[in-house]
Amino acid sequence: MKGSEIALATLMGENPGAPCINYSWMTSSSYLSKVAGRDYWADREGVFFEYLHQVGINLVPQWYFPGEAQREIESGQVLHEHRSGGTEGIRGPEAILELIDRLPSDNEVEAEFDIEITARDYANRVEERMRKAKGEVLFIDSFGQADFMGGYNRWGYENYLLAIMDYPTAMKRFYHHTALKGRLHNEAIALACGKYNIAPFVYGGQDICTSNGPIVSPRILRDIYFPDLKWAMEPLIGNGIGVIWHCDGNINPILDDLLDLGVVGLQGFEEEHGVNYDEIVKLNDRTGRPIGVWGCVSVTSTLPHGTADDVRASVERSFTLAGKGRGFVLSSTSSIMPEVRHENIDMLFTHGKAFGTEFLS
Repeated sequence: MKGSEIALATLMGENPGAPCINYSWMTSSSYLSKVAGRDYWADREGVFFEYLHQVGINLVPQWYFPGEAQREIESGQVLHEHRSGGTEGIRGPEAILELIDRLPSDNEVEAEFDIEITARDYANRVEERMRKAKGEVLFIDSFGQADFMGGYNRWGYENYLLAIMDYPTAMKRFYHHTALKGRLHNEAIALACGKYNIAPFVYGGQDICTSNGPIVSPRILRDIYFPDLKWAMEPLIGNGIGVIWHCDGNINPILDDLLDLGVVGLQGFEEEHGVNYDEIVKLNDRTGRPIGVWGCVSVTSTLPHGTADDVRASVERSFTLAGKGRGFVLSSTSSIMPEVRHENIDMLFTHGKAFGTEFLS
């Protein structure tokens, strides 16, 4: 089987007899250069594809590889950024209210949307990446959502959280507006999957949680956010397109809410913050099928601070606890950063392929 076929069969809940291995959001350009035998910065995309082939990766859920921020970190620079008003320089929650008041109507948003063009563009992106990987890597893409994290990026955390507390009705309108745009995009994805034979899976999520849990009360989220997020995802769920949700931080207080969205898989699991991988692998989706799991080699403990033997043990635990035929994907919990030793990264991929093949066959 080609690598893309192994990955697709895995996501479908089958056991292809070989492991599905995620590219793990590699940000170490030195590792990419080592694997390819040439300078990553001289040909970023070319080296990235060589990396995928050389280490046996067969799944890429997000078009992301090292950029200038990673280059600065690797050169020893310490990056500091403080924007109290976010990227838009907002001075207070009242300014957010004014922005929301100027949002276009639903009819205006719908009138500007072209489902055929959006579907074709979506298919073109995925098909082009698959072509460059010569069929050995399955690429999937993101999906439309109600935008939670965009608010604090654009307006700053303090302004954003105060707006949620002081103007919940307005913020609900903001979430509905972004959810409508997301829903339209998801209708185009459903069209692309059916019309252009794109793999019926998407990946994404919203960074809602810190190590202590959600940054907003679950009660508030259930009142003004989750209903619109669920509505945005309906075209995917209703058309059998599997949604894999990225989990950052301590998701325990909202885990049931995430499952209620209709997701078929979860990725991440920061066990150091209370998310128990042993329990995650016992979950079912809302149809009663075992939830797919992507994990669970830690990028904050095992990979940067452990030994190669620690990585080996984590790889074996990840496979063994998940078991066979439930959509398990071997993955790091998040981005592999430049400080991770090369031998640890090597162990993740080489032992992942070797042990995974033995385990699944």
